[in-house]
Amino acid sequence: MKRSTKAMALSAVLAALALALMFLGGALPFASIACPVLASLVLIPVYAECGRKWSLLWYAAVGILALFIAPLKESAILFCFFGYYPMLRKYLNRLPLRLVWKMLYFNIVVALAYGLMIHVFKLQEVAADFADAGKWMLAVMLVLANVSFVVYDELIGRLNIVYHARLRPKLKL
Repeated sequence: MKRSTKAMALSAVLAALALALMFLGGALPFASIACPVLASLVLIPVYAECGRKWSLLWYAAVGILALFIAPLKESAILFCFFGYYPMLRKYLNRLPLRLVWKMLYFNIVVALAYGLMIHVFKLQEVAADFADAGKWMLAVMLVLANVSFVVYDELIGRLNIVYHARLRPKLKL
């Protein structure tokens, strides 16, 4: 019982932190993509300390709450599509040609997320951004997004190392 109480408390505090980061997405104009990425990084200690079950529960709770209360729905939807990636990364790293699988995953999820935003949820701001950009500009943005995803993937690996080597021993959870 003590372990599950610690897991619940840690998950709740880190969920609040992730939601606070999601709120920043509405406050800062450039942060609509950066804030869901930062919020997803909060999953690293939850996954390390509480395991897969609590991590999935944490992800679901933050995703649902973000959809309801985050000021930018684009950020909330991006979190729903990418928030679990630090957990998924562990499994993708076991596959042969893991970079190919990661890039395939990323491009499919980006297409699904933005397709859902534009065609299903009819987010006018996102649709206007895409309408203003030409086809070449969209291609350049997709290439830059892929490069950013590779950097994000590397960042997760390094943050895992920092967390396990430096932070975890000090926290004594």
